[in-house]
Amino acid sequence: MPDTYVSNPSFFKLDATLKKIRNYWQKTFDAHCKEITVDQWLLLENLHKHKKITHNELARLTSKDITTISRIIELMVKKGLVLREAAQNDRRKVFLQLTPLGNEKYKDVRPLVLEMRKTGWKDLTEKDYVELTRILDVIYHNIP
Repeated sequence: MPDTYVSNPSFFKLDATLKKIRNYWQKTFDAHCKEITVDQWLLLENLHKHKKITHNELARLTSKDITTISRIIELMVKKGLVLREAAQNDRRKVFLQLTPLGNEKYKDVRPLVLEMRKTGWKDLTEKDYVELTRILDVIYHNIP
């Protein structure tokens, strides 16, 4: 592998871009009084998509550790957005799902999220999106 790949600051740029996106999203949520964090949105979106899943499944889907998931879910339960339900056959297993208020929050925030995503993709083509996704997938799978 040429040294260019190793010494190139691409990973720094990737990290800086992700931080900038998160900051932009949070400032936009706050400016629109959505009363939600970027991490809460990520969980809300996945719970809406998957309807009823466990902490472990949610952690896998969001690439977050269980401790972080538990902390965020606890806040969302207190806000009335998420409901915990013990499995009937195994009380140790807990399912998470959105409450009606959680579904309303999802519907309220989603249009803003779609607009923010458009902002990031402005001036990029569908081909750019496909290529970036391919590259990120390769990097992701290269890391043990």
